[in-house]
Amino acid sequence: MTLNRRAFAVLFPIVLLGHILAGGAAYLGYRHALITQNMARLQQNLSQLQSAYAEYASLDSQLLYVVRNSSAFLTFIDESDAEYRTRVLAIGVQDSLQSLVPNDGTSVSCSVFQSDGRQIFYFDNGSDPFQILGTGQSAFAHAVLNDEVALRSGLVTEGDDTTYLVMAAKVQARTGGVGLVGPQPDQSLVMQVAVRPGRFEKIRRTMAHEYGAPVELSGTPQISYRELSAGTELAPGLYAHETPSVAYLRGPLTRFAAVTGLFVIGLSLVSVWVLMMLVRRYVIAPVEELDRQVTAITENRRNDIDVPDMGEVGRLAANVRMLHGQLTRSLRQIRQLYETDSVTGIGNRIYFNDKLDQFFHISVTTGRPLTMLFIDLDNFKQVNDVHGHRTGDALLGAVANALTATVCDATEGGAGAMGVVARLSGDEFSALILADPRGDVVTTLIDAFLLKFRGGFRVDAVTYPVTASIGVAAVPDDADTPAHLLSCADHAMYHAKAAGRNTVAFHADLPRDGTAVVTLERSVMPEERGRAMRPPLPQVSGPAA
Repeated sequence: MTLNRRAFAVLFPIVLLGHILAGGAAYLGYRHALITQNMARLQQNLSQLQSAYAEYASLDSQLLYVVRNSSAFLTFIDESDAEYRTRVLAIGVQDSLQSLVPNDGTSVSCSVFQSDGRQIFYFDNGSDPFQILGTGQSAFAHAVLNDEVALRSGLVTEGDDTTYLVMAAKVQARTGGVGLVGPQPDQSLVMQVAVRPGRFEKIRRTMAHEYGAPVELSGTPQISYRELSAGTELAPGLYAHETPSVAYLRGPLTRFAAVTGLFVIGLSLVSVWVLMMLVRRYVIAPVEELDRQVTAITENRRNDIDVPDMGEVGRLAANVRMLHGQLTRSLRQIRQLYETDSVTGIGNRIYFNDKLDQFFHISVTTGRPLTMLFIDLDNFKQVNDVHGHRTGDALLGAVANALTATVCDATEGGAGAMGVVARLSGDEFSALILADPRGDVVTTLIDAFLLKFRGGFRVDAVTYPVTASIGVAAVPDDADTPAHLLSCADHAMYHAKAAGRNTVAFHADLPRDGTAVVTLERSVMPEERGRAMRPPLPQVSGPAA
């Protein structure tokens, strides 16, 4: 999993969870505010309902009081002639009522019942001349006759769903006063006034439509366990209570939840995108750049690491750079030890084989001739046995230095000539020169090197009876592979020894008599074979020539 995916997998759940919690808190806050707002509105509506009820109750009370105390009504109840009372005196009562009824279209009726329950008077300000007292109002009046309460009011709903606010009172037949009937109940009347509370009913219907539930009227206060519920007292013993339906709040809450959910998802994506951009710029990008540089180094496409000035990533890059430098130096040292002859300080056979492949490739691709000198020291074993290994090692080192100096001098003057030297084994050395074997560079090199052995080889003011036999082979004249080139040069070297030593033999000048060419294994001493078979280390640099 890449760093980008890891960062997204870490950031997105955290950001989403945080925004979900924030959205949940916003939802709860909105729900509380919505309930509080609607509770205030509900209480306001109930207050309006209570006010409307009180207004109509006050009208009922005023009508009842004024009519009961009017002279027309007192004359009406004192008249014993029922026919005269109904035809003549009732008109005066009607006029008294008509003068008190407001002109806003309020429906008002008045009725009078005798103690035996018989209706002796009814008036309605409606337009229907045949209007009669409703059964609900009649039952209410009869209930007052049979009750010990002198005055009662309440809401009565008729069969046509018309509601009236009714107020009834027991009236003494002789005085018109309101009070409980004495020992002569036949002398009492019941006077009842009914008002149709239009505004009160309109508020009830509006509330029922708005809240999805009717306004309940009861004789006792109701208890609701819902958060949105309220009630009010309309009159003593009459309470109004409203509990909106569940769907009333579900709509706005659902819409708010949907909007909040979309907002949370959108905000989470935007927040994660912004965070990913910041994390990528300040964390992931520097790490990826460091990874690219390290990868380029491992693939040999880069040599060093850039160190950014960025906190932990910069310190990490500096540490990786320091580690790479230490590793590079260690590998260079190991390779130098691996490819350097410990006695002479020049390249060993492993180094020589590597350079032989390189020079052979250059020769093949560019067409330039490649010349190999295979050098063997004559009489070295005698010097080593007589004077000891320390002297022998010193002699080998001096020969290596002389050969290196001679190759350097010869190749410096040659146009484009390149050369390396190495100790192959024991007293055998070799030199590779990218030059013609018969050209001035190779000829000058051979002459200068053999000149150093005339009369013996001098080391620290001591001359040793050592000479050099040199075999020369070239590509493409003598060989077509590196191994074949080495074999040809080795073969030519043995011909030089046979020719009297301290001389040179060119493989191209040897007789073609079918003589077997000495194999590569022949020129490797037993103690060198194990080292020659070891695989080469990764190339860092070659030893100094």
